[in-house]
Amino acid sequence: MMRVLVSILNWNGAAQTIECVRDLLRQQLPDGARADILVIDNGSAAADAQALGDGLAGLPVRLRRESVNHGFAGGHNLAVADALAQGYDFLWLVNNDAVMGDTHVLARLLALMVADPRCGAASPLLAILDQPEKIYFCGNFHDWPSGTTQRARDVDEARRLAPARLAQQWVPGTAMLLRLDALRTAGALDERMFAYYEDDELCARLAAAGWHSAVAYDARVLHAMPKRETDRPPYYFYLMARNHLIFWHGSTPAAHRRALGLKLLDRALYDVNRLRYRGYPQHAEAALLGVEDFLRRRHGRPQLARRATLPLRWLRALLWLPHRRVLRRLDGNA
Repeated sequence: MMRVLVSILNWNGAAQTIECVRDLLRQQLPDGARADILVIDNGSAAADAQALGDGLAGLPVRLRRESVNHGFAGGHNLAVADALAQGYDFLWLVNNDAVMGDTHVLARLLALMVADPRCGAASPLLAILDQPEKIYFCGNFHDWPSGTTQRARDVDEARRLAPARLAQQWVPGTAMLLRLDALRTAGALDERMFAYYEDDELCARLAAAGWHSAVAYDARVLHAMPKRETDRPPYYFYLMARNHLIFWHGSTPAAHRRALGLKLLDRALYDVNRLRYRGYPQHAEAALLGVEDFLRRRHGRPQLARRATLPLRWLRALLWLPHRRVLRRLDGNA
């Protein structure tokens, strides 16, 4: 018997979470497999928590209420601990706004895991909810020399790249299936990050421990995506700036660490100046604060009711002219 624990986080999104649970209950599993659903309410407002409880009543789901928001990493780590303690074989992290492409997504992920015993993390293809034919994830690879992620343009390219780059492949946390034996070796999600980049970091740590990540190309999950990056709230830019630095600084292999700190700082401040240049000063301020909190080793939940200190603001201003020249050149070549 293969036992799977499905972990769903709710934070003031009861209606979506209930629909997600109903969608998952329609999944058809192979013989010898069983899936249990755990919904973790991550410190929602009282009205939303009540709506969630009412909506899940009578469904074969376990609900755990938390008084504070532990973030993506901390919330799902509650499920990691639960799955390890209860002897599950796999843990499936599913975003509460994810929509299954069909009723066999989990079955196909499990088939991949069974066929590849060293696969520690797996994901379906991810497509845009209102454009289901448009796949936005089919394969991601850490490019350590350049300090960037190489994203496969289509499934054919992903299939071609993956065999030679298993150790660099990573999969998003949107619908990530994890092998519990791999987590026993590599550890759980990094709670310093709160949210974003914890999937990158975990997959890199799994690879360092001798596991790898893979994609089930025959499975698909739909997920809503903003039309523009800047449609996201300021806290997103804070977390992305801080956690980008945490990840690349902490996970880059020794062979590629020459002048790494300076390169990462320049890139982070370039992104701050890019947001200012594009006309999003509030997002830029949040990102700059994220850079400062990385430097000061402030982790966890974002606290945005403050500004970065003068030395970092001066450094950002000093780099404004060279960064603006790059941005203007890019605009000219567009």
